[in-house]
Amino acid sequence: MMRIDATKNKRYRGLNLLVCSLLLAGFSTGVPESSESLPADLTKLSLEQLMDIEVTSVSKKPEKVAEAAAAVFVINQEDIRRSGATHIPEVLRMVPGVEVARVDSNKWAVSMRGFNNLFARKLLVLIDGRSVYTGLFSGTFWDTQDTVLEDVERIEVIRGPGATVWGANAVNGVINIITKDAGKTQGGLVSAGGGNVEQGFTTMRYGDKLGENAHYRVYGKWFNRDSFEDPNGVDSNDDWTATRGGFRVDWDVSENSELTFQGDVYNGDSNTRRFTVLAPGTSAVVNESQDVKGANIMARWSRKFSDQSDLKVQFYYNEEDREGPVFSQDIDILDLDIQHRFALGDRHDLVWGMNGRVMIDELDNSFALSFNPESDTNYFVNAFVQDQITLIPNRLKFTLGTKLGHNSFSGFEIQPSGRLLWTPNDRHTVWTAVSRAVRTPSRFEDSFTLNFLTVPFNTFQVTGNTELKSENLLAYELGYRVKAAKNFFLDIATFYNFYDDLLTNEPVATPPPGFTTSQVNNLMKGEAWGVEVASTWDVFDFWRIKAAFTWFELDLFLDPASQSPSSTLANGASPQFQVNFRSYLDLPNGWELDTALNYVDELPDLGIEDYVRLDLRLGWHVSQQVELSVTGQNLLEPNHQEFNAIAGGIQPALVPRSVYGKVTLRF
Repeated sequence: MMRIDATKNKRYRGLNLLVCSLLLAGFSTGVPESSESLPADLTKLSLEQLMDIEVTSVSKKPEKVAEAAAAVFVINQEDIRRSGATHIPEVLRMVPGVEVARVDSNKWAVSMRGFNNLFARKLLVLIDGRSVYTGLFSGTFWDTQDTVLEDVERIEVIRGPGATVWGANAVNGVINIITKDAGKTQGGLVSAGGGNVEQGFTTMRYGDKLGENAHYRVYGKWFNRDSFEDPNGVDSNDDWTATRGGFRVDWDVSENSELTFQGDVYNGDSNTRRFTVLAPGTSAVVNESQDVKGANIMARWSRKFSDQSDLKVQFYYNEEDREGPVFSQDIDILDLDIQHRFALGDRHDLVWGMNGRVMIDELDNSFALSFNPESDTNYFVNAFVQDQITLIPNRLKFTLGTKLGHNSFSGFEIQPSGRLLWTPNDRHTVWTAVSRAVRTPSRFEDSFTLNFLTVPFNTFQVTGNTELKSENLLAYELGYRVKAAKNFFLDIATFYNFYDDLLTNEPVATPPPGFTTSQVNNLMKGEAWGVEVASTWDVFDFWRIKAAFTWFELDLFLDPASQSPSSTLANGASPQFQVNFRSYLDLPNGWELDTALNYVDELPDLGIEDYVRLDLRLGWHVSQQVELSVTGQNLLEPNHQEFNAIAGGIQPALVPRSVYGKVTLRF
């Protein structure tokens, strides 16, 4: 089990004390005056405003969605609120090209453009610009990625490589969750609710001024989710409880200089039923309880020299502990990021930067999963430069850049890209891109031993490989956006991806007695292609429809030297077709009726049938300060299965029909 020393206990007590102090300070000050109108995040943006939203995740500088040379999709606060979702992965279901599959009550498989898994290794997730991608398993622990959803300003989703500016592992896409400036969350917010699955949840947030030029907010939230059932009607033992708190301070140090300081602490229990090898020749399905806790703190300073020149320096520290019978981890991450943007003449807009990350881990071994060594320190160092060249003012732009990096696992990596943007007029945008991206080996793949299945007198074993190369991608993309009418917007993205050095499990010629052993290697290639379509139609002033369609194909093939029997199973682990339909209907007297209809194609290699998911939300603005809502999810059938993570030992679980009510008070 995990060992927590006195120093770490003091660290947690200190962060908790800081959060509690800020909460007490906030609620003891005067309450800001209420606005005479609904908060800005409760008012619907016009179609023109949606197209003019500025994103920063494509090139690390502000640019309009309609003028970005990438397949970008923005989820705004209205989308989040009216989705009825209570967790971030559920919000992502509306994005074309994104695969969201619920594994059980507290786990999701989230990916883009294929290769979905419990830990999707080719997707980079950020919160306010800080990476939450774990270097241990190459993926994201979604049960620890949380915040007050009402405080999220937007979620920028980039489908396709983002490695030139974000670095290794931004292979198939980037998700950047951006929260609001503290100045935009003044006053108080309390929300609470519950239902048959969402058994109970509550959130409290308060914001106020600190002097004339600084604002802060503090928050705390708690929830409890009930267990799902497996296909045989047996309780999946995957109930989930978590508590979280945090703060953010934004200080306008001067007219052109800003400082942001924010942090979070959390604690929870993420349970599951897992098939586990207990000892050679012995295995069982066990009810596993995993204690999860952690803390992070971030400081960011930015200086604006002109409209085309600025400097940002960001530092963050993250600590996460997981304690369970199969594995336990204690990981510390320190990250420093520097970015500078400036103009060079009238035609060149340059952005360059450097990033350094250190990951320190302590892992506890079991027979099912062990690491050698148990403790290690790894680093990642990157530098990038990108130049946006204006070829024809307001019409044609070419962006050229590259990322250079070095890491502990695969050594030196280079990730270049070129993007061309053509805007013949204000209604049409055409863009194309060619990019190279890599996914570096993880600590797990470098040094693990996994005993995942057993029969009498024999255990199947997979081991790591210290000689692994990075998986790499060469991507070709083409996109088109058009404002076809005053009330209709269409966005089409196509792509062709070629992958090399993908991971396989290769048999070991002379395994230890009593074991059938394989070792991970880089003996697979692949091709993927597809089309992603998103549209927004304002039928009337009071009715908006958003629709999305995805067609995806993946073809994996082994190198002639490979002897792997099952590495190409990922061919059928992603849906070929996905359709998403969302309707936002504003009714008289402050009522809202919101509908979400999702079709997801079958996953033949995982034994998952296709399904249609219907979610409905009925909301009522009782007043400017009070909002009531009832949300029903998965209403068409009692339950259905969305994913199969049996390769990780997770027992199948069925996503149930659920209904919950919510009340939100703003003051």
